[in-house]
Amino acid sequence: MPTTPAASYPTRTVLVIAYYFPPMGLSGVQRTLKFVKYLPEFGWKPIVLTAGSTAYYANDETLLSEIEPLVEQGLIEIVRTDSSGSPAEKFVRKQGKLLKLPRASYQRLRSKVIQTILQPDSRVRWKKAAMKAVDSIYAKHTIDAILTTAPPYTDFLVARDTRAKYGTPYLMDYRDAWVENPVLNFYATPFHKAYAKKLEDSCLRASDAVTVVNRKMKEVLIRQHLFLKHEDISILPHGYDQEDIDRALPFAQHLSSPGKFRITYSGAFYVGRSPKTFLEGCLIAIKEEPALANELELMFVGILQKEYKKLIKKMGLSANVIEKGYVNHRESVGLLLSSDVLWMTMSDDISAPGKLYEYLGTHKPILGLVPKNSQAERLLVDYGAGVPVPPDDARAVASAILRLYERRNFPNLGLLASKEFVEHFDRRSLTKEMGRLLSHVAHVDLD
Repeated sequence: MPTTPAASYPTRTVLVIAYYFPPMGLSGVQRTLKFVKYLPEFGWKPIVLTAGSTAYYANDETLLSEIEPLVEQGLIEIVRTDSSGSPAEKFVRKQGKLLKLPRASYQRLRSKVIQTILQPDSRVRWKKAAMKAVDSIYAKHTIDAILTTAPPYTDFLVARDTRAKYGTPYLMDYRDAWVENPVLNFYATPFHKAYAKKLEDSCLRASDAVTVVNRKMKEVLIRQHLFLKHEDISILPHGYDQEDIDRALPFAQHLSSPGKFRITYSGAFYVGRSPKTFLEGCLIAIKEEPALANELELMFVGILQKEYKKLIKKMGLSANVIEKGYVNHRESVGLLLSSDVLWMTMSDDISAPGKLYEYLGTHKPILGLVPKNSQAERLLVDYGAGVPVPPDDARAVASAILRLYERRNFPNLGLLASKEFVEHFDRRSLTKEMGRLLSHVAHVDLD
C-alpha cells in the first residue's frame, strides 16, 4: 500500500476541487486520483473537495482503496458535499443500480439540450454546495494553493470564486478543452458560445497558472485568449501508474486466452467515438485471412452500449466478441496486459484520451484510429509499438490488424515499445512536476 516517507511529510496544503473522484469510476477520475495519491511525496497535503453520493455510470471502490492508507495517516483529506437530491440520484441509491450510458444519438441530443439550458455544464448546480464546503474547509485549514481540474467546467467556477473570496492562488488543470471543444460542447446560438467564452476568460484571468494535457490545447488557449502568454501554460500529459502495472502483472497470465489473438478496447464510447470502423476492418481482415475467423478475439472492457451490441450481432462478429462490462481498475489493467493488441479511437485533434497513456504503460502494441497529423498519431509513432490509421478507413484498419497478427506469429517483425519514451508518462514523475508548479504558484520552497 502507498506510504509517504517521513522526509517528504507534507508541509503545505492544496485544495483540490474535483467533482469527479472515486468511488466514481471511468477514466475521468484517474488523473486527479493519481495527483492526489502522489502529491504527499512532494510536500503537499491534498484536501479533496468533491461530490457526495451522486448518480453516475460506474463505481470502483478499489480506486478509493489506493489512497485510503494515506487518508488514515492524515496525508490526504476528502470532503464530500451533500447530494443534490436529484430524482436520478435518489433512484440510484434506492435501487442500488448505476445509470446506463445512453446510445450515441441520445447522448448528442441530451448534451445539446442540457448545454442550451445550463452553462457551463450540467454540474453548475453543484457550485452552491461546493462553495458552502469551501467555507468550512477554510475555517479549519490554512490553504496554500488550489488545484482545480475539469471537466466539469463548474470546477473552474468554484476555484475562481474561492480565489476571489480568500485570495489563495490557484492552478487550472485542463483535461479537455472548454469552449473550443467540438466533441464535448455544443452552443445553440452565438450568445451561448460568447457566454461560455466569457466564463472561461474570467477563470483564466483569475488563475495563477494553467496546465493542459497536450500542445494542441495550449495553442488553442493562447489563440483564443490573447492575454495569455506561452509561459503561462505548462503541458502536463496524462500518464500511467507503474504501481497499477505491478499489481496486475501476477494474475494477468490467468486472464489470457491461449491460441487466440486478443485485441482489447478499454473504456466507453462517448460522443464522437464509435467501434463501427474498427469492426468493419475486422470483417475485411477475416476475409483476407480466414484463420482469423477462429483466432480473433475482440474484448471490450467497460461500458458497451446496446446499439453497438446490436451492430456486432448484425455484422456476424458475436462469436469473436467478449464483453467484460465494467470491471475494477486492477482487473482492467490485468486484461490489458493479457492482450496481444490494444486499440483506441478518436475523431478530433484536441482530445487526449487517458486510456492511450495507460496503454503505453503496458508496452503492448497499440492500434490507434486517430486523425492524420494529430497529437495522438505522433504519440503512437514515437512510442515505437503504435500503429496509427485514419479513424474512418476500414481497409487501413484491416491491413493493420493483419500486420499485427503476423507480428504475433513472428515476433521479430519489430514494433518494440520504447521504454525511455514510456517513462516520460509515469504518474509519479508527472506529479512531481505538478508539485513544483504548485510551489511556484504558492511562492513556497519545499526543498
